Formats: sequence, C-alpha cells, structure tokens
Amino acid sequence: MKAHIISWQKYLGVIFFMLISGCTISHDYGPFKGRVLDLETGGPIEGAVVFLRFYTQFQLSPGGPVAKYADAIEVVTDHNGEFSIPTHKVEAFRLLHGWEPECTVKIFKPGYGVFPHHKNAKPKFKPTYSIPEDQYNVVWLPKLKTKEERKENLYDVGGYSRGDVPMEKQRIYFDMYNAEREFLGLSPLPIITKKLKIKR
Repeated sequence: MKAHIISWQKYLGVIFFMLISGCTISHDYGPFKGRVLDLETGGPIEGAVVFLRFYTQFQLSPGGPVAKYADAIEVVTDHNGEFSIPTHKVEAFRLLHGWEPECTVKIFKPGYGVFPHHKNAKPKFKPTYSIPEDQYNVVWLPKLKTKEERKENLYDVGGYSRGDVPMEKQRIYFDMYNAEREFLGLSPLPIITKKLKIKR
C-alpha cells in the first residue's frame, strides 16, 4: 500500500513538473536601432532615453485580451543621437498567455516632446506605440519652447507605473521625468535615484 502511494506521488510530481514547464513562455524582440533628432534643427539629441516595455496577453478574459508586464529595457542615445538594442529574449511564467507582438516604446529627454505621444513627434509608426524591429529608425522630437508646452507634455511622459514596471527597470526614465518636474517647479515623485541637471 505504501509503495502504491509513493508511486502515485511520483506520477503526480511528473505531471506537475510538465505543467509548470509548459507555463514558461519566451519571445525574442528586436533588434532595435536608430537615431533621435531635433525636429527643428535636424541635429542629434544626445542623452534621450529610449524606454521599451514588453507584455504578455491573457487570451481568455471575457472582455478581451489583457496585457501583463513581462520585462523592460532602457538605453540612452549617444553623442550622435544613436541607440542600439540587440535582440532581447523575454521569458515569463504565465498560464494561458501569449505575447504582445510589439513592444511599447517611449523616447524622451527633458525639454522635448515625448515620442510617440506628442502630436509633433515623428514618424507615426504602426502600431502607434512601438517602433519597427530590425531596421534603422529615425525619430524626430520637437523642442518645447514654453513652460506651458512642457507641462502639457509631462502628462504624456507619465512617470512610472506603480506595480507595473519595477523601478530598477526604469531608473533613467524616472529620473528624467523628475528632472522635468523640478524644472517646472513641481515636487519630484518619490524614489529618486539621482539628480539630473537640465538646461533652463
């Protein structure tokens, strides 16, 4: 009898392991590369943050697919305004989830309209909130000339999402957001990692 119970325990253990293994899903995104330019002057924008987020989709929700955060990457443009992100493999432990086919992107530097939300940021890729993989993308950001424009833009920049993207995955973006708030005379959001100086 005892041997029979142990046999069943082993059998259930194997089934459980197979189910767990089947719930780990992965997807390769990228590579992503390109250049960020000033819309007015055509010059490169050094120090802009390129912030990519990756999501899975729960397929069986009654209201339609529901996105869930899986990973994020951020890089900063160099002195030529260029950025490069190699192919990024994202893995997640999810049951009945598929992958969002494209990442969600924001490109921002204090004093500039955020891509892709600002009306004058170019181009408008399809889908709107992403950038194409495996091609050289040129993104144009408009220089904002008044505090009113910068305050309006701040809403689209958005800061960080509590409970969504972990702080360690968006430190640069978050610091730039807070730098813009401070320039506008607004209190910075909590969890500041470092101070950034921006031109006034």
